[in-house]
Amino acid sequence: MAAAVLTAGLAAPALAGCYVDVGALQHRTRDYSVAGQVQALVVNAHVGGVHVTGGGSGRVSVTEHISFRHTVPVTTHRITAGTLTLDSHCPSLETCSVSYDIKVPRAMTVHVRDNVGVIRLESLSGQVTAHTNAGNIDLGSVSGPLDITGHAGSILGRDVSSPRATLRSSVGGIEVTFSAAPAAVTATADIGSVTLRVPGNVPYAVHASTSAGSTRVGVTRSPASPHVITASTRTGSVTIEPAP
Repeated sequence: MAAAVLTAGLAAPALAGCYVDVGALQHRTRDYSVAGQVQALVVNAHVGGVHVTGGGSGRVSVTEHISFRHTVPVTTHRITAGTLTLDSHCPSLETCSVSYDIKVPRAMTVHVRDNVGVIRLESLSGQVTAHTNAGNIDLGSVSGPLDITGHAGSILGRDVSSPRATLRSSVGGIEVTFSAAPAAVTATADIGSVTLRVPGNVPYAVHASTSAGSTRVGVTRSPASPHVITASTRTGSVTIEPAP
């Protein structure tokens, strides 16, 4: 009986030692603008969304939405050879996030890399490159060359008039609507369906395939067309159809 009492007595301090005060989540907002000779934007985000919108202003304006429990995340911005680079870092073993709302000149080149978070890119006419490990990528009214990669999340697009687009998804669907006939589109997924909607007034050289799923092509096909669409997935359907 004494042994049983001793064991119970030791258990309570052990459980108490497991308690960790995570602290309340705190929020801060930081605004700044950058003027001068900036031709390109690079965003390296750790955890948090990135929203880039093009406009008529000649400057770049940034709003950082910062969330943390104990230690404020480190955010930096610097200009090197005409490229504005934004970085954010969370302290080790702490919960935090930094989301960005960024307004840039419409024709600016934009590169976004996000570890976890949604990327939204709107009203841009320059070259756009975006990569996320976890989160959707949303494209709206973009007209420059596209290179888009998502590992876990969907790639969505509306009113896209880019002449060339490369769209890759490991786990997640691709659904993009083009408002102008592209010269070349490559859309590939490992797990997820691929749906491309393009203007129906021109023929396309279409290469569509899936290992497990259906394929449907509803546009006029011509092997000699200067408008080339390559769409494939391992698991899921592939649909190429006229834009509404």
